Amino acid sequence: MTLSFLGRWRRVAILGAVLGGLVGFKAAEAQIRRYDFGINVTTSLPNWAFITDRHDRAVNRGDLVQFVPPPNEFYPAGQAFVKRVAGVAGDTVEIHGRDVFVAGSYIGRAKERSKDGKPAAIGPSGVIPKGMIFVAGEHVDSFDSRYAAIGWIPTRNIIGKAEPIL
Repeated sequence: MTLSFLGRWRRVAILGAVLGGLVGFKAAEAQIRRYDFGINVTTSLPNWAFITDRHDRAVNRGDLVQFVPPPNEFYPAGQAFVKRVAGVAGDTVEIHGRDVFVAGSYIGRAKERSKDGKPAAIGPSGVIPKGMIFVAGEHVDSFDSRYAAIGWIPTRNIIGKAEPIL
């Protein structure tokens, strides 16, 4: 993905504001309340660093979002994830075997077991209800809405829109 000149500088400015706030600069305090800096420690997305705008929670299909998944046995409670919105309320999720489709687009195959060998139940199918989204990572091993432990994400769990910076 090619970034425009202004897009790059906007990201650098946001990152500077966030990092400046972390080391105590008063000018960045308002930015700290609006933006989060996050690091993706998995290979579920091609980028490893994100800025999340906490004031922008209205999401569309294709947006990257930071959210808190439901409690599950695979990750500590409250750990935030960044994933792409693959489906929104009203879209249909279809499962054929373990292949998952959202709004007619192939999302990926849900594996039978997690990387550490635990059974991985397949996620929900049907029409995505109002107030919910379906999220997906880009990597084959992404832990996302293809699995029952994540499932549909309530929009109230969205922290904000995420934007990759690195």
